[in-house]
Amino acid sequence: MATPPRNPVWSRDELTLALDLYIQTGGNPTAKDDPALEALSAVLNKMHRLNGIGGSDTLRNRNGVYLKVMNCRSSDPAYLGQGKVGMQRGNRLEGVLWAEYSGRLTDLATDAGAIRRAVLEANEAVVAKLPPAESYEGEEGGVIMRLHKRYERDPKLVAEKRKSAAATGKLACEVCGFDFKAAYGELGEGYIEVHHTKPVHTLLAGTKTKLEDLALLCANCHRMAHRRRLPLSVPTLRTALVRRS
Repeated sequence: MATPPRNPVWSRDELTLALDLYIQTGGNPTAKDDPALEALSAVLNKMHRLNGIGGSDTLRNRNGVYLKVMNCRSSDPAYLGQGKVGMQRGNRLEGVLWAEYSGRLTDLATDAGAIRRAVLEANEAVVAKLPPAESYEGEEGGVIMRLHKRYERDPKLVAEKRKSAAATGKLACEVCGFDFKAAYGELGEGYIEVHHTKPVHTLLAGTKTKLEDLALLCANCHRMAHRRRLPLSVPTLRTALVRRS
């Protein structure tokens, strides 16, 4: 019999949600039958389905989620200070996240909330029809960024935005002013990349994207827009470009 594929290693986003639940319970992880575990399991499984992964009965099931939340004890100074050790098996990233959010629990709650909203508000049927998004070197990634970039690649929206801009003037980058046609002649005519200015975790289910929610960017500025965990706004990019000049 074929060996079933192993479940993927827990990602940063998943561990952020697990750590947030651990903190919410005051360092006393919930019992296995707690509804909070079932809710987190549902979010994590939807996150994987949005990435095209699913079907395994053991993928982020309630027991697995419980063990991962419990494993946060191995990084908790309050727990270790009692002379206890905690579970030793785990992901090295767990300790990294604990150190990163130490003294920043409000930021942890904010980041976890953004991740949950991005996943819960995402329409699986719509996302499945969108083109996949390639990774940009140096970006921090995560479900928010992947969903954001997939929405940006909606061919209908991209075409409408370019057509609207072309009707009112040239297709130039809204940050640096680069014009592909001016630089490349006929080869660059009609080309410009499209950036969604609103992070997906701020959009409510059923929200319609308007053309004014999209910005025209050159390839360089678009990559810079995706260099952080949350996409950067056009004004932020302009400020960064001015500071460099």
